[in-house]
Amino acid sequence: MNILISIIVPVYNVESYLDRCIESLIQQTHKNIEVILVNDGSTDLSGSICDKHALKDKRIRVYHISNGGSSIARNYGLKKSKGDFIGFVDSDDWVKPNMFYELIKFATANDLKVVETSSTHSHLVQAGEPEESVINARIEDRHSALRRIISNAEFAVWRRIYHKSILKDRFFIEGILHQDVYYTIDILNEISNIGYFENQFYVYNIQNLTSIIRSDYSIKKLNSINAGAYVVEHTAHYGKDIQDLAKQYLCKFLTYHYDSLYFNTDLDQDGVHRKNIRNTIKKHYKVENSQFYSYAIVFLPPLLYKIFLTLNKERIKIQRKTLQLFQNV
Repeated sequence: MNILISIIVPVYNVESYLDRCIESLIQQTHKNIEVILVNDGSTDLSGSICDKHALKDKRIRVYHISNGGSSIARNYGLKKSKGDFIGFVDSDDWVKPNMFYELIKFATANDLKVVETSSTHSHLVQAGEPEESVINARIEDRHSALRRIISNAEFAVWRRIYHKSILKDRFFIEGILHQDVYYTIDILNEISNIGYFENQFYVYNIQNLTSIIRSDYSIKKLNSINAGAYVVEHTAHYGKDIQDLAKQYLCKFLTYHYDSLYFNTDLDQDGVHRKNIRNTIKKHYKVENSQFYSYAIVFLPPLLYKIFLTLNKERIKIQRKTLQLFQNV
């Protein structure tokens, strides 16, 4: 296949993981690729690592920009991309050798604009582990894809390749977290079918504790709170099954923020954010399909919920210490 694929990689302070990521891209069995590394103002050795690889492989292009966040870096890469298809990879993750070959082959054979792969976590991958020999792929209609993606919160754009026509003039919202939620919902609302691989070609790195997603709660995370509502608002024209899943996602999404604000009260000193979140959960939760914490937020007075939350946090801490004790025996 002579199809060019652009792989956009936003890079920020990942010197410990970047070599592995880039090597996984240049070793792809689909050789006609351009790897666009956008160094987003890294303060460690990430920039020089990018330059080192570019000197060794002419398919790699490196751009150094001022730090602005992954959305700005991705948008920069989109503007520089020349591929027939476009993919995204996070710079602390890596992909298996056949990923882009299999996704491109399936896309072209079935005239698909978007194809998605399953993923696995880094701690579940063994060094030298052989590729999966059996390919398990299918075509989903939009409704089936929405049900799967919303119920499993699989919004990350690095799961998919996209034909350039579907990304024309489509850019990420700059300066917010959970940008993938908006991007993915918008794309799904435009296409009729999507390819889906159960094969776990993408490896998500859970060892990078400096990742913004796994960092401490902050005002930046609080400012991302509208992503959950976006899913509900932009799936309201579908059937009840999808609407219910969207509301479940919203309640779970808001519960995370509600709980985090109790342990970061400096971000919500007057309790207004928690009050608004509680009212929104009350509006959308359903007894038959909401999670336990959503029930607790709705039915317990705020003070009792805070006590429950604090006790549960201590229970988890004791449980972890006990597990570590037994592991060291």
